[in-house]
Amino acid sequence: MVTTSTVKTAFGESYLKRLCRHFAHKIPASAEGQQGKIEFPFGLCRIEVDDQEMRIRIQVDDSENVEKAEKVVGEHLVRMANRDEPVVVWVRQTT
Repeated sequence: MVTTSTVKTAFGESYLKRLCRHFAHKIPASAEGQQGKIEFPFGLCRIEVDDQEMRIRIQVDDSENVEKAEKVVGEHLVRMANRDEPVVVWVRQTT
């Protein structure tokens, strides 16, 4: 199952680096340029940014972990966003 969010922010690259740096203390995570990857035990999170938005895509192994994935990534992003107040709205897709 896949869940995605497009978050409007002019500070996406900064937030991407902060998120990946934070998670890299416990799990594999990396950011390079305008792309990042976080390898959670429950699934893979890929993030792409430009000067207007962040696009977050999380693929989880089973539907039971979707809510957990959304909560972990969304809450961390909101907590780390010190320059604006991003709104994270998730859209779920079954694959």
